[in-house]
Amino acid sequence: MKEKKKIILKVVLIIFAIICFIALSELIYDRATINNQYSINESNIDIPVFVYHNIVNDKSEIEFDYMQTTKDKFESQIRGLLDFGYHFITYEDLQKFKNNEIKLYKKSCLLTFDDGYEGVYENAYPIAKKYNIPFTIFVITDNMNTQNVITWEQAKEMQDSGLITIASHSINHPEFTSLTVEEAVNNVNKSYEIIENNLGKQKLKIFTYPYGLFTEEQIIALEKEGYIQNLTDNKINKSKNLDLARLHRDYPLNDSPLKVIIKIIFRSIKYD
Repeated sequence: MKEKKKIILKVVLIIFAIICFIALSELIYDRATINNQYSINESNIDIPVFVYHNIVNDKSEIEFDYMQTTKDKFESQIRGLLDFGYHFITYEDLQKFKNNEIKLYKKSCLLTFDDGYEGVYENAYPIAKKYNIPFTIFVITDNMNTQNVITWEQAKEMQDSGLITIASHSINHPEFTSLTVEEAVNNVNKSYEIIENNLGKQKLKIFTYPYGLFTEEQIIALEKEGYIQNLTDNKINKSKNLDLARLHRDYPLNDSPLKVIIKIIFRSIKYD
């Protein structure tokens, strides 16, 4: 019986040693290639697009974990991602990468905010300036200048910084599955008309579906209109099949930086 236990223990130790060796090898390779850059045809890069809603002052303001992230946790996530070697890019970078016009770092990611909450201006924007990182805010145009939402003046200030992109989250945040294709296209086109009337001509047309609801027919129609489109499905984008009309986004919530990284790896494997 003792011999059997010894054999089992040896097997467990060997397996553990193998796992540690693989993990250490992966870590060494990761650090050695951290600044490698690839074109879309060269490597299957994982590109997470993170989605937040509001950045609030403290935990007392958190009602739903996916809706509110504290400013301290948000900053720790930014620092953590930077420490892990991530480079924060824009949708313009993503489009150029897709067109094989530029290369991207092995670890690249995007930050996005839905709804245009005032906390993004008050809490996330100063952190973006501190670390010199870009992000995109998807605004509901009918809600602009209302309570707890950014104003057009604040949006213009952020846009003029060169760090922040203002994009469309529709006119009035309807469930797009309840709209016809024509109604959906008109809604998004009208929202961009309002954005450009207030902020000037935009380089790209970028849209995120309210509630994450859509139909394939709507995606195809908006793609023909030239829109980059965002889904909210907790998947990770792969460079080899990077579809700018169906970009995946995932939630960092109030997770630690390490947990955010682990989720990226897990989701990349799960949805490969």
